[in-house]
Amino acid sequence: MIRKIFTAIIALLPTVMYAQEIGANFNHDPEIIDFVYLRKTPVEWIRTTPYIFEYIRGEKDPATAPGLQKVIDAKKAGYKVAFGFRWDFKKYKQRIPVPGSAEEKKYFATATAILDRVGAYIDIFKLGNEPNLETMEADLQVNAEGVVPLVRFMERLLNEVVEPYYRQHNELTRPDVYVGSLPALFEEEQQQKPGVTGLIRLAQENIRIKGLAIHLHISDSLDMENAFRFVRTIMPDKPVIVPEFSLFRLYNHYLSDELGSTAAGISFAHKYHYPPGMKLYEWYSKANTEKVSSDEWADLFASRSWFPPHFMQTYYRYFRKYGVVLATYGYLSQSAPAKVGPGTAIWFVNPIFPMKSLQPQADGSYTPNPLWFNDFIDIVNHGKKK
Repeated sequence: MIRKIFTAIIALLPTVMYAQEIGANFNHDPEIIDFVYLRKTPVEWIRTTPYIFEYIRGEKDPATAPGLQKVIDAKKAGYKVAFGFRWDFKKYKQRIPVPGSAEEKKYFATATAILDRVGAYIDIFKLGNEPNLETMEADLQVNAEGVVPLVRFMERLLNEVVEPYYRQHNELTRPDVYVGSLPALFEEEQQQKPGVTGLIRLAQENIRIKGLAIHLHISDSLDMENAFRFVRTIMPDKPVIVPEFSLFRLYNHYLSDELGSTAAGISFAHKYHYPPGMKLYEWYSKANTEKVSSDEWADLFASRSWFPPHFMQTYYRYFRKYGVVLATYGYLSQSAPAKVGPGTAIWFVNPIFPMKSLQPQADGSYTPNPLWFNDFIDIVNHGKKK
């Protein structure tokens, strides 16, 4: 009972225990890491999670892949590196291999070959990325052996790849290991999946795992609160990292908004010579094909009654409240489709440098995102002070 009370108290006081560092996220494309633009903000961390099946299938070579060289270069340039793999089992309709199988050996050999290239340059190693979305449903459930294949696979990845590699290279500093990254933890459906709860318990109970990684692509702060509370009921006292966060679900909800749906929206439409009945997804298409000015971009979102300014500061308050030690935010544009429709995924609003949607500056350099840039700088600096 005393231990339970102590654990509960600790969970309520994460700001005493942890700093909240903020870094740059390059998702699954380390090839786009750009040191010119990294130097434009005070970030000290970069995060990337390559698609490991591109290596397993022979599309990329661990020994020569330029994206892995970018990871090495980042570490040599003084940045700290959070690294892991995205296991796209669902994309390729692949079941998780059984322990000791030829398929598992092939997967683990590929992971080891990648570590042979970058293992000396990693500060955090993540066991997976969005596995609850990228795993076949059967492998998220308890099987006939009484185990969850996803949970067993991630633990074996630790035991058969990560731990042996760093034991064999004891001249290297073993990185902190996190399991995850789990998105949508505010959804009851996700909270009920054995694969999700099993990975959180693995993070809590395995002494070789530092903590849990989660993603917070949300529509409002209530989603964030529910996700953190769920995590802390299972893992009350270990640190959390947030490799991805955004208001992605909020943007997507309002794709079919008309520009003139509010008085401010009518003013925006008149100022920039658009019909008030123009759909928001049509304006996004224009931004991604012709590029718009920073002022127009900022004015558009200021005209939306649903858009919360300075929400990055809200994120940071929750990071402090719930013991987040590191969060990384999308840095450069990746997906920015020319034809945006009512069902298009709106990731391109997020980046610190949305160069595929905003006009370049007078000197030709990428324009910072006016929605986030100043607040991003502020929370990066705040985390460094901690």
